[in-house]
Amino acid sequence: MTISDPLEELSWLKRTQPTLEELRLSGGLLVEDWPHARQVMRLSTQLFEATQPLHHMDAKALSLLERAALLHNTGMMVEARRHHKHSFRLINQVKLPDFTDRERYEIACIARYHRRALPNVEHAEFAALGQRARKRVSALAALLRITDALDYSHDGRVMRLAADPAQCSDAIWTILLWVRPLADLDTELEHAYDKADLFEKVFLRKLHLVVQDQRGE
Repeated sequence: MTISDPLEELSWLKRTQPTLEELRLSGGLLVEDWPHARQVMRLSTQLFEATQPLHHMDAKALSLLERAALLHNTGMMVEARRHHKHSFRLINQVKLPDFTDRERYEIACIARYHRRALPNVEHAEFAALGQRARKRVSALAALLRITDALDYSHDGRVMRLAADPAQCSDAIWTILLWVRPLADLDTELEHAYDKADLFEKVFLRKLHLVVQDQRGE
């Protein structure tokens, strides 16, 4: 990336570096792309709200999702191919402010399942959870898988999302997406539908993503 304006370069550097508050929230863990982590966390919050009628979870569950979203790629600092497993290990080894050890373990599990295999009792880390925690981790990981996919290009193409109540039913759940002008979302949509497997398993509904026409705003 070439930036000729010194002020623009300084602004870019600030965006790509963690803030002191983010380092506090992460327990000192680093991720390879802080803007991506922030974007996934923001979209995860919106998707949590958009699916509230499905999961009925509270503010504490949202806080688990937000922290997992912020740290889901911390394992990339170790290895790309199995970074979801490294994320689980790294998160579970640190002290995260505002969370108990049990809650930190759930955060680690949510991050672990943001990609690849679905939660399974044959996995030792998932089997260690109680029944209610398994249900919560599965539901939150289902949301994280989708929001991570919606920033597949790591450039914040999706500006916001919300449910379309008129197009939500017992069979389908429709999410509206507002996209940055001139941005193409084909790759993000493809990956989001691929990673909707856990969403459909947990919530028993097909996911439907609809890109909004900016000219209608």
